[in-house]
Amino acid sequence: MVEQLATPAMATIKGVELATVGFWDISNATDWHPSAENLAAAVAAQQCPAVRRPCLKLGHTGTPGEGDPSIGLVDNMRLSDDGQTLIGDFVGVPAWFAEPDEEGRSVIAAAYPDRSGEFYSSGAGFTCQLGHDHPFVVAAVALLGVVTPGIGTLESLYDLYTNPPLKEEPAMASTAMASTTIDQVRKAYYNGPGTDWHLWIREMYVDPPELIVQNDADDTIERIPYEVAGEGEVTFGDPQAVKVEYVNARAKAEKPALACASRAEARPAASVTSSSTTEVEVTEKKEGTVPTLNESLVQRLGITADADDDEILKAIDELVSNSDTNPDAPAAVDVEDLTVDQLAAAARKHGLTVSDAAADQQLRADAAAGREARAQQVREHRERVVGASINAGKIPPARKEHYLGLMEKDPEGTETFLNDLPAQASVPMTELGHSGDPIDESDDITTNPKFKSWEF
Repeated sequence: MVEQLATPAMATIKGVELATVGFWDISNATDWHPSAENLAAAVAAQQCPAVRRPCLKLGHTGTPGEGDPSIGLVDNMRLSDDGQTLIGDFVGVPAWFAEPDEEGRSVIAAAYPDRSGEFYSSGAGFTCQLGHDHPFVVAAVALLGVVTPGIGTLESLYDLYTNPPLKEEPAMASTAMASTTIDQVRKAYYNGPGTDWHLWIREMYVDPPELIVQNDADDTIERIPYEVAGEGEVTFGDPQAVKVEYVNARAKAEKPALACASRAEARPAASVTSSSTTEVEVTEKKEGTVPTLNESLVQRLGITADADDDEILKAIDELVSNSDTNPDAPAAVDVEDLTVDQLAAAARKHGLTVSDAAADQQLRADAAAGREARAQQVREHRERVVGASINAGKIPPARKEHYLGLMEKDPEGTETFLNDLPAQASVPMTELGHSGDPIDESDDITTNPKFKSWEF
């Protein structure tokens, strides 16, 4: 009987830093400068079907040979919140190599704590097999052991493994609620009494179990109690109208398990239509913010920012009453009754200029002609730069359209690249070698001693 081998276990290492913005002295360049735009281009390049996921390998081993294996791939590339660091996940890594033990230690973190990327980033960038030009592409990531990485600020895998785990989702108060997630309660409400799009959950509490719900249709707030049965079924009680008051802060134990600041945040599209039972990861959020009055409105009405509805209405009534009884209040002016000089003066007061319609039309036409002439100058200059490079043998004529396209995307960088190329780098333009001494065509070969032994 043939023994069937089990499928080898694979592991994923999430959130590995791959590159960061800065000036770096790396193995093959000094002051190499990956920019935030470069890192964003690397993420965008992964959307192209002709750009492969970067392979994961052990060290920079030179030119790879046929049949050389990778030990995984880099997937889900993304930017950090500030856009300054490129991050990816190591996927398909052998479990014995990446899985941590009981104390959080792993072979890869101890043997290969650092890494170094291999990028297409110089000059013309990288052109995929579909003809797309990608200015910055991650080709591979090499794991480093004793060798120091070129970008020394990247978080080591050792530190990544020893970081404390993320906080788990808050536990529900009762035994019946212990197996029910916050997202399940939210979905039950939006699929039940909260199907109206104007309703959204501002806050959710688990002790006592209740929701604070905003109704954008009439700008009211309701408190809705809920219960969770033994099977995880959620039922909701009758809503009670409430209003926002400024009181002392809640104790830590009384803070909501979920707080949302807007309907867009509280009602994600998937929460209403999805019937999946997959639990959604819940992150700790700040307490929901309470909308306040516009500052200019507060100043004009002469009220405080925490004024209630009655105070606001009273201030508006007083403002209307004063305007009706004040004879010095400016009267409304019909714009059609104003003269040209009055309109021009009013326009200047706001930094504007009044011009004749015909003059304005001519000005627009001249500006359009100027833009077109400038665009023509730029096109001709780019064609001259590329044409001069072809004439000097720096690039082959077949690549003319390619370099014209690069000039449109990065004119300064491409022109610098072409100017720095040596002449005849791609196409020789001068003769190579030489012949022997030429024969004077005026000589008669019948009398020339060089041909004296010839017979005719």
